Amino acid sequence: MASDALSFTRFSAELMEWSYGRMLKAIEDLSDAQLWVQPAYGANPIGWLVWHLSRFKDIQTGRVAGEEQVWVTDGWAERFGMRGSETGYRHEPKDVAAFRASRELLLGYAHAAHLAAVRRVSEATDDVLHRPSRAYRPPRPAYQLLLMNGIDYTEHTGQIAYLSGMLKAGEPNPAP
Repeated sequence: MASDALSFTRFSAELMEWSYGRMLKAIEDLSDAQLWVQPAYGANPIGWLVWHLSRFKDIQTGRVAGEEQVWVTDGWAERFGMRGSETGYRHEPKDVAAFRASRELLLGYAHAAHLAAVRRVSEATDDVLHRPSRAYRPPRPAYQLLLMNGIDYTEHTGQIAYLSGMLKAGEPNPAP
């Protein structure tokens, strides 16, 4: 019988793999311009969502593993022209509207963050999963960070897929 750590880490890694694959599938036929379409003022475009979910995947799994984010260590923050602490959390509508990156840069970081996250989670032991994270008050066990992120990945992946479907469909169908 598998240990709780093996079962939980396998589930978490496979959830990340699934959501990453779904995200890539959703954007594969979109133009570069479509990545940055805002469906309404203050709404997040697909490109911003890809970046933001990658940032949190990188941050939270780095906290769990006790590692620095690839955003910082691999120079992604500099390539994006941003601070190492930037996540998109609490971005104002004007910040979201101004955020742009090339597809290559955006997907390069998403891939690097994804690979690091899957490795970190796959290597986590029971001790690591139960270690309190001081990133939150009160401190929470690391496995709760991964649970929160699993929800975040699936929510943002769903948003990306929905927006992608809207953009691929063209003009909206008016209500009867």
